Amino acid sequence: MLKNPFLKFILTFSILIVLWFSFYENIYELNTLFGENTDIQRSVSIYLANFSMFFIKLLGYSPTLDTTSDFVITSVQGNYFNHGVWIGEPCNGIKVFGLFSIFILAFQGKWIHKLWFIPLGILILHLSNAIRIAILTIISAENPKYLDFNHNITFQVLVYGIIFGLWYIWVNKFSKLK
Repeated sequence: MLKNPFLKFILTFSILIVLWFSFYENIYELNTLFGENTDIQRSVSIYLANFSMFFIKLLGYSPTLDTTSDFVITSVQGNYFNHGVWIGEPCNGIKVFGLFSIFILAFQGKWIHKLWFIPLGILILHLSNAIRIAILTIISAENPKYLDFNHNITFQVLVYGIIFGLWYIWVNKFSKLK
């Protein structure tokens, strides 16, 4: 057995990440296990869109949701000339949930803490993603020229910052690392 905790983490993390991304790339194959009308990615995207609509309403807009195309699209009603925000893979967060969870699973710490910290972290990431979608939907309506920058830069930094913050909390508060 590996005695060096760093090497043990790297090996465990590497194996789990390969398994996760292999699983993730074949997630569409799982749809057949649950029935022809099941689309896991789309279901998560619709759930995320509905959750983000709560925040759009909270910010004073009237949101709409379009699920008739291949994409799930959130937009706001009114005199706006935009296409809204398309939610699909990888924007629905599934890949990030796995990445976050694998780090916690592979890193030192008590399993009892992992059992509540991972779901809490996924909830925080899902909440931040819903807020991200809501703000991007409003940006798309109000200032569409800023959409790409905020989607590709601002919110990438914020979401990954939240992930790193959660990892930092895990390492400093719950791991056995001295």
